[in-house]
Amino acid sequence: MKLIPLTQKFDKEFNIQNIPPDMPFSKLIPKIYEEWDIDFRKYIEKNFVNTFHGLMIKNCEEVLKVYLTVFLSEEILDKIFNRGERNILIFSHHPMDMETNNRGFLPLSEKYFKDMREKMVSVYSLHTPLDIHEKISTSISIANTLALKNLMKYHKNSIGFSGVTGELEKEVTFDEFIHTVQKVFNVEEIHFIKNKPTVSKIGIIAGGGSNPKYIEETKSLGCDTYLTGEYVNRINNEYGMQQKKEFEELKPSIDINLIECSHYATEKVVLQKEIMQMFNLEGVDCEFMEQNNPWK
Repeated sequence: MKLIPLTQKFDKEFNIQNIPPDMPFSKLIPKIYEEWDIDFRKYIEKNFVNTFHGLMIKNCEEVLKVYLTVFLSEEILDKIFNRGERNILIFSHHPMDMETNNRGFLPLSEKYFKDMREKMVSVYSLHTPLDIHEKISTSISIANTLALKNLMKYHKNSIGFSGVTGELEKEVTFDEFIHTVQKVFNVEEIHFIKNKPTVSKIGIIAGGGSNPKYIEETKSLGCDTYLTGEYVNRINNEYGMQQKKEFEELKPSIDINLIECSHYATEKVVLQKEIMQMFNLEGVDCEFMEQNNPWK
């Protein structure tokens, strides 16, 4: 399928023309690439540099295969390059890689931009638009997978909401719910703080949910459980350390269950389900690329 008509359908569905420049990437991408002395503007589409939504890198006219990924990383690119294919579109939730347990967001080295050009690999990235869409969002996809009812959006983000609350069909024990969550996200390692014996009403913020204010907001809506990618910020920078300090101060007073399943695992669900289905309906071969370590 032709690249531009395909990406324009996603532009329209996710309303990217009416969403303000992405946060945090409208600030992070220029800052980080400048720190690494890489002129990213030589490789990235001009329209993307204005909004940081949509077609990021255009290196082909025809799309023969789509790969879905949570983070645009060198690890994922190496896996794709090793297949020796051409005319590839990568659909990425984040336009950068991220070390959630170390340095935070990271740039691609210039070699990978050149390799993508030579191998005819294009990139389309939706961060905020995929977090706040009315029906197809990172958090709503989790709520639907858990079969939650009485869904209500919360947590203001840009011109929409990135969180959702919902209720289970029937109350379950905390241990039963943890078992369900492990199956939903397909991860062995899950971190949690059990403050209540049962789970009934859940607040979900996929991805980075480590701001302590998110926990308080979730509790204020009557939820007994907060499910997120990360409720503790482990990034080794000033912002990360400040959030971790605030969490430790709040921790003794938290009286709802906290569950974190990794930034990556909570944001891959929408890609594996709704986004893959959208590409399949367009008749395009589509595959989700797994990250080696969900907690890296």
